[in-house]
Amino acid sequence: MDALTLPVGERGELVLRRPPGPAADAAPRQRPGTVQAVALSAAPGPPPPGLSPTKVIAYLHGPEPYLLIPDPVPGMHRTLVRWLRGGSAVVGPVVARADAGASLRWARTLLALAPQRPGAAGELLFVEDHLAQVVLFQDPLLAGHLSAKWLARLNDLTPRRREMLEQTLLAWLEGGGATRAALLLRLHPQTVRYRLRQLERLFGASLRTSQARFEILLALKIHGMAAEFARLRRRAEQLPAPRASEPHQDGPPGTR
Repeated sequence: MDALTLPVGERGELVLRRPPGPAADAAPRQRPGTVQAVALSAAPGPPPPGLSPTKVIAYLHGPEPYLLIPDPVPGMHRTLVRWLRGGSAVVGPVVARADAGASLRWARTLLALAPQRPGAAGELLFVEDHLAQVVLFQDPLLAGHLSAKWLARLNDLTPRRREMLEQTLLAWLEGGGATRAALLLRLHPQTVRYRLRQLERLFGASLRTSQARFEILLALKIHGMAAEFARLRRRAEQLPAPRASEPHQDGPPGTR
């Protein structure tokens, strides 16, 4: 049987290899046109009936196991849900064969962000549903640098005051003005204008340039998502571990 593998290089290009033996003399199979990667936190159990080794290839050795799905067919998402539910895994997008490494890298980025609790049932996520998070956190160090570049000037405020100004600034950037921001925040426009004057003193002329406003919006999004991920991790760590004597009850399989 032909096996798909990722070479050592950084291009992530898939190659076909045939194991030695009688099958090596057989004609090589056609290379897949597309591929989909699945990043796993742990090796999954046996695949469900009907999922043959020719439909998915598993690399389960090492600290970062993953799956490769050549030419995913309609219904593969539902099959993955049945197979992987109960464990933490992230399904990357379907990409061209040469971009398989990118699909796996994006899936691993989201897997690293997802809260995980040892011994507890995990969650199956799809990169397609979290593209903004993956884009912003593909390089966590750079994302943190962008956030700190603009939001560090709020560090001297009290936590409550900082939260109020961050919410106002985000509503102003997304709404396009003080009136719309007041509607989004359900505040009197004069209250919003007062806060905006405070923000102008902190950010200066930067709020008048489109490039700076775009970066500040990204910084606020990064800060908000990072805070939410941190809250989810803390909640996951505080939950009691499932008892060994209590088998996990799976809910109905999801559909996609």
